[in-house]
Amino acid sequence: MAVTSKGQRTRDGLVAAAAKLMHERGMAATALGDVLRASGTGKSQLYQHFDSKGDLCAAVLEHQLAVVLRAQPSLADDSCADLGRWRADLLTANERAGFGGCPLGSFAGQVGEIEPLRLLYADLFARWQAAIAALVARAQQAGQVPADRDPSETALILLGAMQGGTALSHIHRDPRPLISALDAAFRAIGAG
Repeated sequence: MAVTSKGQRTRDGLVAAAAKLMHERGMAATALGDVLRASGTGKSQLYQHFDSKGDLCAAVLEHQLAVVLRAQPSLADDSCADLGRWRADLLTANERAGFGGCPLGSFAGQVGEIEPLRLLYADLFARWQAAIAALVARAQQAGQVPADRDPSETALILLGAMQGGTALSHIHRDPRPLISALDAAFRAIGAG
């Protein structure tokens, strides 16, 4: 069934409200009634777009990846071969968010027992890793990263450092853990 522009705005509003609440409270602690109140929509509108809370949670995870990627424009810029620009994107995004944690990574402990969500979550991180790997490959062509590094493995190292650094920066409300983790990862991959 085709969705009207008004219907799309309603769906987007529901997902944005749910994402905000679930990022703050967690998926399990966010009731559908909370989402309805926060979005100003009715139950019939919710069920017009989502069959269940699980479907809404899946849409929230997809939304969160989009938020993450928008905050890292260097990943989408095919002309960018600068890992330093990506690092700056990360630091800026984390500072703007008040070091409130990764919009996607913060759901790590919440989806493990729900197999469809866990599989989607793994796929979302794989997409993010692939975007970083494409940047790494461009950086290799520009001579910033050694040519013998596997871009996918290198992207995994960078993504892991970023997730750990973001979590510690969130805990301490301080950018230094993220900066240290990224700097160590850059040294480990031979980025220069």
